[in-house]
Amino acid sequence: MSVAYPSSVSLSAVKADDGELIDYLESIYLESFPPEERRLWQGVVDGSGPRLFAIVMDGVPCGMLSCWFFSGFVYIEHLAVDVSKRSCGVGSAVLNVFATELAANLPVVVEVEHPESDRAVRRVAFYERNGYRIISREYVQPPYQAGMPSVPLMLMSTEDIDSRLVEVTLHREVYGVAD
Repeated sequence: MSVAYPSSVSLSAVKADDGELIDYLESIYLESFPPEERRLWQGVVDGSGPRLFAIVMDGVPCGMLSCWFFSGFVYIEHLAVDVSKRSCGVGSAVLNVFATELAANLPVVVEVEHPESDRAVRRVAFYERNGYRIISREYVQPPYQAGMPSVPLMLMSTEDIDSRLVEVTLHREVYGVAD
């Protein structure tokens, strides 16, 4: 099945001095993810954590993507599109642009909720439509901060990859936890 993409979706690296853009992306981030599934925003924009990209459609920012590049895979930590632009192919276009322009032929990994709610079922189906498959149903995201809970999730990837290697790498590099 082919996926139709909007004609002009791109990813633009965000710089620390992109003030208004950073504020806009933060609003999307806070609206899109519950507290237990997000790091402090300062850790996204200060250069010490993931790389941050603005999703741009027809020259206008409409979402955000944060990711980590490792030697054997690339991890999309957060992908969120402005609510006014959802369900029109932007997310699929972003995954395509990311895989072809930034992932350098490496597997791309994401964490997703277990399909227990309609939203989670839609999210898993979205990634499956875009070529991802579940590589682990037993993954647990460590807390981002003290006092926050761990979150049971699944790992999905564009290719077969050792889920234990992914888990160890994410826990150590993204969450600062030794396995």
